[in-house]
Amino acid sequence: MMDDQVKNRIKNRGPDDSNTLEIALDNDMTAFFYGAVLWMQGPELTPQPVETEQGVFLYNGDIFDETWPNNVSDTLVILDKLHDNDKTLTEDYIVKQLKTLKGPFAIIYYDKLNKQIYFMRDRIGRSTLLFYKNENSVIISNWFEQLKMKQRLPDDEFHFEYIEENFEENDKIIQLIEYTAVQTQCKQAAMKILLENDLIKKTVLKVTELLEKSIKLRLQKQPNRCKKCLYVKGGCNHCTVGVLFSGGLDCTILALLADKYLPKDQSIDLINVAFKKDEKSTFEVPDRLTGKQSLQELRKLCPSRDWNFREINVTKEEQEKYQEEIIGDLVYPRETILDESLGTALWFAARGQDCLCNISTSRVLLIGSGADELFGGYLRHRNAFKRHGWQGLNKELLLDWKRISFRNLARDNRVICDHGRQPRMPYLDEDFTNYILHLKPWLRCFPSEELGIGIGDKLMLRLVALNLGLNEAVILPKRALQFGSRIANKKEKGSDISKTFKNKNI
Repeated sequence: MMDDQVKNRIKNRGPDDSNTLEIALDNDMTAFFYGAVLWMQGPELTPQPVETEQGVFLYNGDIFDETWPNNVSDTLVILDKLHDNDKTLTEDYIVKQLKTLKGPFAIIYYDKLNKQIYFMRDRIGRSTLLFYKNENSVIISNWFEQLKMKQRLPDDEFHFEYIEENFEENDKIIQLIEYTAVQTQCKQAAMKILLENDLIKKTVLKVTELLEKSIKLRLQKQPNRCKKCLYVKGGCNHCTVGVLFSGGLDCTILALLADKYLPKDQSIDLINVAFKKDEKSTFEVPDRLTGKQSLQELRKLCPSRDWNFREINVTKEEQEKYQEEIIGDLVYPRETILDESLGTALWFAARGQDCLCNISTSRVLLIGSGADELFGGYLRHRNAFKRHGWQGLNKELLLDWKRISFRNLARDNRVICDHGRQPRMPYLDEDFTNYILHLKPWLRCFPSEELGIGIGDKLMLRLVALNLGLNEAVILPKRALQFGSRIANKKEKGSDISKTFKNKNI
């Protein structure tokens, strides 16, 4: 039986409905199911757990498959795939059906016929699913406290098998980019020259096409109603979608493309978080300044849209209070200062309560997760290229991709969903990532000394942005959330264990 704290945490993730189900198994064992639902797909809410004569189904996630009907809950579509009219359900069949799913999800399915439990999350790891076992019980959940598992693995202990690729060092695209970097000092002018190349332009258009498709699916697969009007007939024209918005390249692209696929009478929340360390400091942190700058560019490009810039201001006292009471539990089993800092910034941003004490009515939050890993946005990518050339960069990009689910995504999912909002990550769409991962590393980023910061890092994404009309955000340098929001203490080492976990003695 779950304790109340665990149930409350799960209920926060699914505030629209919750139910329990208890089933007696063999050998005096009992299966206890608890499901809490955040209604995001289909014409009406589907309560969980769903029980049929063949099984019990718990599902947390979003399926983004354009071949699926829009007028049916994705929960029911998945359940239908697991139903077998002949009652000869096999393990191979169930696994095969689950492997076809596209989108973030975590699933628990109890096969009554064969008395087997299946549990899994999506292959990229965008949802959270935690496993705990002791002498008396096994717990599988979106959230749980007492864990010792791979998700807490330190970065330097993560290893994977890498097979070197054969790269043609004299590739014409490499030569073009290197020549342009030397000959052209203006960043925008250099990128415009690169866009004149047929292969680069073709790649930019394909990346844009796939990203637009990803965003369109993620904005259309929802009730399109705000938190206040969820059960009001006829829909609403309030804000239903927010963007976690630092003003940087990744999120500004998302905001610009979101404008194309949301009703024009709805505002879009641009949620910008800032931390104040002491009385001498202000909330005009770097991300606040770039946020306001990119807001002006969005207003120029999309003048008919009501862009609502929400300033989320967090004092030191409030930060420490919620880290101790809530955020530490959600971040766990990640325990470092860096994990806690990032989790805290995302938790307050997802809460959506601005400096005027107004709270965002959005139920969907677009976030730029995956962009830095796919397009080489970190300093370590530049260092890997400097030391080991294209082979080193390629390996570092692959390392980032292999560990993204353990390092970032499950943690981020737990802290954002705690406010009953659904994070949606267009850069982590399966079709999009599959295309990017097969590009040559120099078509993803070009972190050479000649190209410099603000153009070489995430070069492809910058070219996409410029081609979309973003002239200012396109040259903004990558700035980590913990530094841009000023939650990080530069005197502390990010890889050290946070005092929150030391105090809890977990």
